[in-house]
Amino acid sequence: MIGRRGRLEPGAVALTADLLAMVVAAGLTPYLALEVAARFGPPPVAERLAATLSAARAGLGLAEALDAEGQRTRQLGSLLALLAASERSGAPVGAALCRLAAVTRAQARRRAMARARTVPVRLLFPLVFLVLPAFLLLTVAPVVLVSLTH
Repeated sequence: MIGRRGRLEPGAVALTADLLAMVVAAGLTPYLALEVAARFGPPPVAERLAATLSAARAGLGLAEALDAEGQRTRQLGSLLALLAASERSGAPVGAALCRLAAVTRAQARRRAMARARTVPVRLLFPLVFLVLPAFLLLTVAPVVLVSLTH
C-alpha cells in the first residue's frame, strides 16, 4: 500500500488506526498495541512501526521513538502523535484513533473523487486524435471512395 513517490496510502494508515483502536479497546497498552500492529498491520506501515519498536527496545523511550518516527513519516505523524500522547499521559486513545481513521478515509475519498473528475479531460486526447480519426477512416472514407468511383 505504498503509492506513487513512496508515500503511504491513506487506506493503510486508516486500517492501522482501526487496528490500534481495536487492540487498545481490548485493554492493551500503547506499546503492546504497537507490537500487534507491527505484526498484523499493512506491510508498509508495519515496517515503520517495527522500526519504532526497535528504537524503543534499544533504550529510547516509546514516546520519543513515536515522535521521531512521526517526524520521519509525515503520513503517520497524527497516528503516532496520538499514541505518544497516550503513552505520556495514560489517557485513553481508542476514540481518537477511530476518529483519525474516519478522517483519513474521508480525505482519501475526496482525493479519489477529485481524480475521477479529471478522467474525461484525460480521455479527450485519445478520443480526438485516435478514436475519431479511426472512425472516420473506417466508416466515412469507404463511402466517399465508393461514391467517387461511380
